[in-house]
Amino acid sequence: MSTTRSATSLARPCLRRGRKRSARSGMRITSRLSAFLAVAVMVLGVTAAQAKASATPSMILNGAAVNIAVQSSNNSLTFYWAFNGTSTWHTETVAGPGTTYSAPSMILDGNTVDIAAMGPDNELMFYWATVGTGTWHAETVAGAGTTYSAPSMILDGNTVNIAAMGTENILWFYWATIGTGTWSPEMVAGAGSTFSAPSMILDGNTVDIAIQGPDDDLWFYSKVIGVGTWEFEFIAGEDSTFSPPSMILNGTAINIAIQGPDNNLVYYWTTTGTGTWSSEIVAADSIGFTPSMILNGNAVNITAVGFNSVLDYFWASNGSGIWHPETIAGDNSAFFSPTMILNGNTVDVTAANGRAGLILYSAVNGSTTWQAQTVAPNGSLG
Repeated sequence: MSTTRSATSLARPCLRRGRKRSARSGMRITSRLSAFLAVAVMVLGVTAAQAKASATPSMILNGAAVNIAVQSSNNSLTFYWAFNGTSTWHTETVAGPGTTYSAPSMILDGNTVDIAAMGPDNELMFYWATVGTGTWHAETVAGAGTTYSAPSMILDGNTVNIAAMGTENILWFYWATIGTGTWSPEMVAGAGSTFSAPSMILDGNTVDIAIQGPDDDLWFYSKVIGVGTWEFEFIAGEDSTFSPPSMILNGTAINIAIQGPDNNLVYYWTTTGTGTWSSEIVAADSIGFTPSMILNGNAVNITAVGFNSVLDYFWASNGSGIWHPETIAGDNSAFFSPTMILNGNTVDVTAANGRAGLILYSAVNGSTTWQAQTVAPNGSLG
């Protein structure tokens, strides 16, 4: 390898054709996050975590406020919040420089905000703060050399669950009873099974996890809480999947969105418990990075980065198969994957721009007019 590309060039959507991945020894990591880390390891001689990994934010609704967490400059972890209807964003440092080397995952846990992220020595870190205090506490979920992807985190009754890719492409699941600080690990799928960050949801009394597999295929794992073993389903075959998945619960159905072959945005769905997966192409030859998906009433909404770093939005009524496209923001507006939430009657989307700033876009349901506001000024994320 004769040249090193900048973080900005790596951040641009890598729109690509379907291809078969050649086998390599050791841990083969194929997500864009992992590809960046691999470049840093090979060229700079640093550990897998010691490179700018991702400016993909995590966003939640917290009462009357929107909360956003993101890996920011100097590999710190920053938390932003603003009351609905205002454009005044408040900033808190969750963890300082040199602490954070993946996109975070954030949840609301009663009156507490929880954030998980990969640390500097490939450990899995967990941070929490009581709402309104600004005081963040740190816990180590899994130690050095355990974690090689962004985590996915959910609230499961009185426990917090986290999933992440580990060494040798193992899929790991961690859980802790709230307030104990004691984390228990479970192996979901063994060596050579997992080649992306996971997406995890709670489905009644079952935990579901989706991942990109070793042949750019798509896999689904599930387990009834507290009993039995992890079961798996094969969703889509070789050369079908070119991004980490985004998964939601939609009534009695499970929905997954991914970047598929030929840069198609592909949507999969199944009725819970049937094991039969159906697929639709949302948009052809148009997207890069991981999409973000939400349930919005009787419709599914998806946002993704398109050609020329355009921020795109698609929606379809359940069961219709008819996807309606909108452009949220034009050329060079979105770098890394966006994140989306439903905020009352409004859809909020946040994404990093090409100048290391963080922008929030909002549109009232039924309107195609997206309003933009700056969450973090240019240069804040890199």
